[in-house]
Amino acid sequence: MLGWILLMTALSFSCDVSPSGVTERTVGQFAQTTAGKPSAYDALDNAGNRRPAPITIVREDVHLRGGKHTRLQANANDVNRNFAMAAWAIRRHLDYVSRFEFQATTKDEVLNRDLKLLMEIQSKPLEFDAGQRFGREKFFRLVEARRLLDGDTGILMINNGTVQGIEADLIKQPPAEQIDPKSSHEWVDGVEVDGAGAVRRYSIYGRQRGGVGYVYRKNVAAANLIHHGFFSRYASEQTRGVGPIVSALNHYRDLYENFNYALARMKLSQLFALAVYRAPESATLKDEFPDPDSSDPACPNNPGSSPKETEIDLQSQTYVFDLDREDNVEFLESAQPSDQFQAYTKLVSMMALKALDIPYSFYDESFTNYSGQRTSWLLYERACVDPRDDQLEMRRRWTLFQLRRWIGTGLLKLPGKMTIADLSWAWTPLGMPWWKPSEELVADLKSIAAGLSSPQRVCQERNMGDPRENLRQTAEFLKYAREIGMEVLGEPLRPSFDGGPFPAELVSTETPPNKGAA
Repeated sequence: MLGWILLMTALSFSCDVSPSGVTERTVGQFAQTTAGKPSAYDALDNAGNRRPAPITIVREDVHLRGGKHTRLQANANDVNRNFAMAAWAIRRHLDYVSRFEFQATTKDEVLNRDLKLLMEIQSKPLEFDAGQRFGREKFFRLVEARRLLDGDTGILMINNGTVQGIEADLIKQPPAEQIDPKSSHEWVDGVEVDGAGAVRRYSIYGRQRGGVGYVYRKNVAAANLIHHGFFSRYASEQTRGVGPIVSALNHYRDLYENFNYALARMKLSQLFALAVYRAPESATLKDEFPDPDSSDPACPNNPGSSPKETEIDLQSQTYVFDLDREDNVEFLESAQPSDQFQAYTKLVSMMALKALDIPYSFYDESFTNYSGQRTSWLLYERACVDPRDDQLEMRRRWTLFQLRRWIGTGLLKLPGKMTIADLSWAWTPLGMPWWKPSEELVADLKSIAAGLSSPQRVCQERNMGDPRENLRQTAEFLKYAREIGMEVLGEPLRPSFDGGPFPAELVSTETPPNKGAA
């Protein structure tokens, strides 16, 4: 039978091939054989076992019409407000992305000190925040949090140098009388854009008294507001931002609800302590466990007693169950939460954290060893480059705003013919200190000596400040050491910073025993 099947298969193939080896099937015959498969790409076929994929491409803002952007914002804020894991993930993102230090990098050291002093003064809450609550770094951290949860946010720059935060739902379509129907520009969810997607104005609202409802304020020119958000498409295709956490909101909600369900199930399992198996002739529980005190009028053994429900309180006293052979008592135990539930929860947690590129080992430190944790950290550092670039652009615009104001008001005087275009500065992200100083410090020094790095870069990566400022402070300390030594001891002190190849406590100055003898 197998031979016949192979022979029939061979004959069926031979019918399609000519003696020259070229297929003789016509286009019509090929169309008939592929009628059940309309495309060569399986992703284009709808097998009916999943939700159909979209078949059109529209501007990203079309998906958020009708208040959907505000609904996403409210959803994300609710998850952050109630679920500790989501709130932790957001804080961890902010720890790595939102903290920067200002460094003036001009060739004029006096000008650098003036810029640093002005920046420190401007960074205080009274000088920075129109609401007089947050300093510079705390405010910019909050800005990053708002764009992560809300998709985007606005920073309104005021003439007196302060800034005001504008949450996403306060940027709305202006009233009809504020829209020019003859204009070539288009208003998209509170933002006026031209054909290329460049922003011209923003429509700003405020909250009504009591915090509920909106009231129109004014339209603000694009130059006076920094629009900080997450954008995944070109400017002409997306006007309002959408945070990456949106893809994980359902996962976070599922985890939060499942944790509550699992907790309820564990509590329910604790409500039932015993399972009593009675003999067939026992009608009730009190028949199985009669009251031993026969003098009690309520005792079932007393003919004059009244019926009494028998209860066993395991917290109040100790019981000894003297049972017959047919009777049995078992403690109810429940392995909750189950291993399957824990494994699934772990998987969903990983997926939810991946929306922010956070490794699972950050959440569960016991998940991996030192090498695995360091590898995860290095990969996450690379993932933070893009959101940090957005922070740098936001801070660049804010810095230029302050520099123009300082120069215009005379707070900053530029030497010679220098202009604002000649100024240079840097916003350096908060670095990570050495994990193993005895190894990593030596590696950094060798990389500098080999020309693979520089003191500026190493100090930036390790959060060690400006190396030039470090050298200046060290020189001042050495000068002070010489002066105080001459004043007190009559000779200058010469501090040594050479730690040698090993820590000082590991280096012995004594001659080891049995050494040095002939």
